[in-house]
Amino acid sequence: MFRICSLLASAVLGAGIAGLSFAEPSSAEREAIAAYQQGVFVAQLRDIHHSAGFAVAVEVDWESIALPGQAAHYGAEDYWTNVYFVPLAEALDMLTSYARGKQAVQEKLKRIVIRYDAGRAAAGDYRTGVAFEEGVLSINFKPASAATQIEERTEAIQSSLETAL
Repeated sequence: MFRICSLLASAVLGAGIAGLSFAEPSSAEREAIAAYQQGVFVAQLRDIHHSAGFAVAVEVDWESIALPGQAAHYGAEDYWTNVYFVPLAEALDMLTSYARGKQAVQEKLKRIVIRYDAGRAAAGDYRTGVAFEEGVLSINFKPASAATQIEERTEAIQSSLETAL
């Protein structure tokens, strides 16, 4: 019986480690996250709010998007900026460029949540990494992956919002 419980526990822990990060960030990772939040993210958040036409709440699960051992890269444009924030601002900008889109975004978009769940992240088809439910836009893309595909991510976010709005 003990062996079965041990195997089950190992399987559950292994699945958790594969899908989600349970480890606390190192001090270097925490410092790199804080530097990004206080520097680059301030400007990105300003762009997102400007594009939305209002100060929409943006929640970022920093620990999930901060892949372990990559703290030195967090501030690079191709790590978080071009994967999450630039496509988000561009999609909102496109939607709010006409009166009806702007009104719909301001009436229905309540919050934006950005996180990375490896088990559910988009693999190639970015539309599967975007959801809009009950006023919450959720984005789940792998950080530092195919950062040049800004247009594809922008289209996925815009399409998801247009369908729901």
